[in-house]
Amino acid sequence: MSARYPPTIGALMNTLISRLRSRPVLSLIGAVALLLAGVFGVITWVSSGSVSGAVDTHQTVNTVGRYRFEAPTGWSTTQEGRTTTVVSPDQKTVITLGVGRTGSLPVAGALFFQQVAGNYHDVQVIPPEAKQVGSRPALVYGGVGNNAQNTRIRFLAITVQNSPSNYAIAVFTEAGSDPKVVLPPVDRVVESFQVI
Repeated sequence: MSARYPPTIGALMNTLISRLRSRPVLSLIGAVALLLAGVFGVITWVSSGSVSGAVDTHQTVNTVGRYRFEAPTGWSTTQEGRTTTVVSPDQKTVITLGVGRTGSLPVAGALFFQQVAGNYHDVQVIPPEAKQVGSRPALVYGGVGNNAQNTRIRFLAITVQNSPSNYAIAVFTEAGSDPKVVLPPVDRVVESFQVI
């Protein structure tokens, strides 16, 4: 686990981009397609400052899960028990927040990533990165895979340290989503997450 803590998800994704580029990819065509389609954020989730602008938000509180965050205006928000789901207006980006697994951050993070990645095939994994979410240490895994309909999906599995149970934030978007549209609101949700 890296000791560095990027200030935003965008900075983290920049780090992940360089890691992906330093590793061999199955084919040149696949690499080019992956980089062009990598708008999700796992791979091209904006370097800090490359996408700017305020995101209008409203505070969302999940009292059962004991957390709050800023939801982007225009995105739908639903709660079911300790889980909150936030969906973009075009329904191409989904964020789920909730109570995660117990245990150490590395173990809980790896298990959460396996749970998320298990829904896809032909998964390419980007190694985990340590970061801060609010004032709490977090572990972020990223990946790209195909769903059951063979749609290419980029995803993040973020585990936020807490005791006794950690928190889990998952982000999913279609590979073709525009990063200038997706990144600022996703970054805002994650960066504003707080345990209450």
